[in-house]
Amino acid sequence: MSVRPSTSARPNRLRRLRRPSAVLAAVASVAALLLAGAPAAGAAGGDDDGWQPYRSQPRDYPAGTLCDFHLHIGIVTDGEEIRTAARYPDGSPERVLFRGPLVLRYTDVDSGRSVERDQSGRGTLDYLPDGSRLWRIPASSHISAAIHPGNPYHAPGDFLFSGGVTLLIHPDGQPQVLRQRRAENLCETLAT
Repeated sequence: MSVRPSTSARPNRLRRLRRPSAVLAAVASVAALLLAGAPAAGAAGGDDDGWQPYRSQPRDYPAGTLCDFHLHIGIVTDGEEIRTAARYPDGSPERVLFRGPLVLRYTDVDSGRSVERDQSGRGTLDYLPDGSRLWRIPASSHISAAIHPGNPYHAPGDFLFSGGVTLLIHPDGQPQVLRQRRAENLCETLAT
C-alpha cells in the first residue's frame, strides 16, 4: 500500500495527510512519501466498522525535482480505505489505519518509458504531538516516498519501500527512513 502524506499544516500542532501511499503517498512529498488523496465522495458516513474509501491522485514532478526527467505517477488500481483508530482530546486524528489495493504507474514523460508497481497492503499513520508523522508499514506491504533534493536524511528520488518500513516525517515535511528492508528508486529504474 502506498500513502503519501501532505505537508499542509494541521490545526492544533498536527499535520493532515494527503494520500496514504500505505498508503501510502508523497513523503516530502513522501511529503510529497504518497500521492495526494482524499476520502471518496459519499464516504462521509462510512460503513459500520469505520472504514471509508480513500483515493490517491496522480502526481507530476518536473525534471530536477525528484528525477533528472519529468516523472508522472498515475493510478492503475485504487481500492484503498482509511479508518481513524484513535483521536486526540480535541478530536483531531492521532492514529489512522490504511488498507487495500493500490497499483501505480511511474512514467518518464521525456522518454515514454513506464513501470507499474503494486503498493497494496496495510499501514499505520500516527500524528505525533510535535507535528511529525510516523508511518509503520508491515513486511507484507509497501509504501512509496517522494524525497526531494536537500533532504538531510536521504538521497533524492521516488522510492518504493517493501518488506517492513518505518518512516518519520518531520514537522518540516522531510522524511527520514528509520527502518527498511528493501528499497527501489523508481528514478533509477526508469533511467536504465
